[in-house]
Amino acid sequence: MKIFNKLSILIALLLVLVAGCNKAETAEGVDTVNAQGIQDIIAKNKGKVVLVNFWATWCPPCRAEIPELIELRKKFSDDDLVIIGVSVDQDSAAVDEFMLKSAKFNYPVYFAAEDVGAAFRIQSIPRTMLYDPAGQRVFDKEGSYPGTMFERYINKMLKDR
Repeated sequence: MKIFNKLSILIALLLVLVAGCNKAETAEGVDTVNAQGIQDIIAKNKGKVVLVNFWATWCPPCRAEIPELIELRKKFSDDDLVIIGVSVDQDSAAVDEFMLKSAKFNYPVYFAAEDVGAAFRIQSIPRTMLYDPAGQRVFDKEGSYPGTMFERYINKMLKDR
């Protein structure tokens, strides 16, 4: 019986160790999203305002905009606003490194698959798109904008829904 107990404990410890290793391996890195995945996120969140921000780690205006988006996210409930960041960097490793060193994002960030640039006609970044609660694109601009401007748009859309 003692051998069975020791063996059980050893197996349990091994399982915890293996599970811990797998979790550590998958916890790092951002997920890749393709154009259809972005459309699915928008469609899944009908009834809410969806803000999609295309950015890159090497883009100073993009990086400057991130704290504004973090603050914006804090002002609205999960039932009202969804924000997603989509990095158009050349390499997902750059995004992974940025995520480890930068401000704590309070919204999901994805790495863009090859089809995203063409599907959303990304010419320059940052580029932000706002979708109303019906899922219609109502704002699509390149360049950096203050969070207060997005806040006004979002409040108006939520009032009109």
